[in-house]
Amino acid sequence: MRVKKQKQLRRHVSFYKTCFGFREPFKVLCDGTFVHHNLAQRLGALPDSLSTLLGAPAKPIVSRCVIAELKKLGEAYSGSALAARRLDLIKCDHDPSLPASECLTTLVGSHNEEHYFVATQDVDLRKRLRKVHGGALIYANNTSLVLEPPSDTQRLYAKMGEIERNRLSEREKHLLTLREEKLNKKDDEVKREDGANGNDAAAGASSLQMNNAKRKQNPLGVADRPVLKRKRAKGPNPLSCKKKSKKVEQKNTEQRSTATANVAGAQEKKKKARKKRKKSTQNSGSEKIDTSAAS
Repeated sequence: MRVKKQKQLRRHVSFYKTCFGFREPFKVLCDGTFVHHNLAQRLGALPDSLSTLLGAPAKPIVSRCVIAELKKLGEAYSGSALAARRLDLIKCDHDPSLPASECLTTLVGSHNEEHYFVATQDVDLRKRLRKVHGGALIYANNTSLVLEPPSDTQRLYAKMGEIERNRLSEREKHLLTLREEKLNKKDDEVKREDGANGNDAAAGASSLQMNNAKRKQNPLGVADRPVLKRKRAKGPNPLSCKKKSKKVEQKNTEQRSTATANVAGAQEKKKKARKKRKKSTQNSGSEKIDTSAAS
């Protein structure tokens, strides 16, 4: 589940970056309810916890109206007022001071031009800021911080912005008309030259049709990119590949030849041994005959 949540957070942050122009380090507007909840639940230092949530360095910011509201709430919120003073201060120019919710709505405006993340526990304030284009909201859920997903109005606004970006601007339309006028002038000149030279009408019409077809395919006259040949997978080198069956046959023939040679050598050795034994027996018999004659 943690991996899924991290992926969702990255998607939401990248959405605000690409569609609404949020940049690092992120600026996070905090109200008194968020600072007080952070202190009560001991979530740690706000810069560290916000930077881990957004995956980038973040600066928690507080307005003067927020600090004034925390002071008015009494001793129970004195610690949160001190914690708010330690954060970066932003000028709101509200004299006398307004409630924190109204101050934050005026700072964000209708389009959030300063690209603020708003951190608050106020449910009504979050409902109001969901209607703002580019209003990114953060709140604390017990012992963890949560980044709200973009609302439906924000997604629709982002889609409309993409459609407007893809449309041609006035300057581009003007350049297109100038280009078409130049091409029409060239066609008129070609017609005049063909009429003066007395060329065939069919050839002139075919050339005009070809030019018109090319112009429709490429109205701006931009040169086509060279088509690159794809490298296809080549087969193995036939010289480097040999059949496995031949190797097996060669090994078998070699083994047979060695076996036959060993058998022949063994037979020859046996014959030699037998011949030597016969000679020894004949010699012993002759010696016995000689001894008997001598006696």
